[in-house]
Amino acid sequence: MTGDPAHGNTSEYGLLILVVGPSGVGKDTLLDAARERLAQDERFCFPRRCITRPAGAVGEIHIPVRPDDFGQMARQGAFLLSWKAHDLGYGIPRHVLDEIEAGKTVIVNVSRSVIDDAYALVGKKNVRVISIRASNEVLRKRLEARGREDAHDIERRLARASAYQVAGDQVVHVDNDADLETGIARFIHAIKMPQPIANRA
Repeated sequence: MTGDPAHGNTSEYGLLILVVGPSGVGKDTLLDAARERLAQDERFCFPRRCITRPAGAVGEIHIPVRPDDFGQMARQGAFLLSWKAHDLGYGIPRHVLDEIEAGKTVIVNVSRSVIDDAYALVGKKNVRVISIRASNEVLRKRLEARGREDAHDIERRLARASAYQVAGDQVVHVDNDADLETGIARFIHAIKMPQPIANRA
């Protein structure tokens, strides 16, 4: 590393984009579309997450990790960021730092609980948070359509979504309650937009 981003030397650094939002808001769909459409642009990198879920399981394509190994990997520094949710462990491989140091924009889907960890590890000026939002009506339809939860669980998720708040100078909000193409266009715009001059100083 030729500079310390956590202490303001960001001239050779890229950008870490953290994608956050409540369950059912469409993060995976937007990420898959952006990954496909930006695949030929070497400025952007969409690393796979390590998850304590078997290969081939329903959901995103991921790097499977045995639950017994996850904690040890985290302690040994294998992950840049890691967290637990819904009885699963999630990790962002530490090697993404190489991409950021090479000046690339790295886009990852994370829990909002690790935002402050990312600021500390990479430097706040090198982080953008894209918060995906949708109305409760849209969220309800999406949760019902995917068929993973019963009515009681859906109401609990909607209550958590209503309380879901992410704020700060680094946060860009993307509304994903229109048609799919509009959501994708808004998301890619949020990825490509330049860092504010104040953040790059």
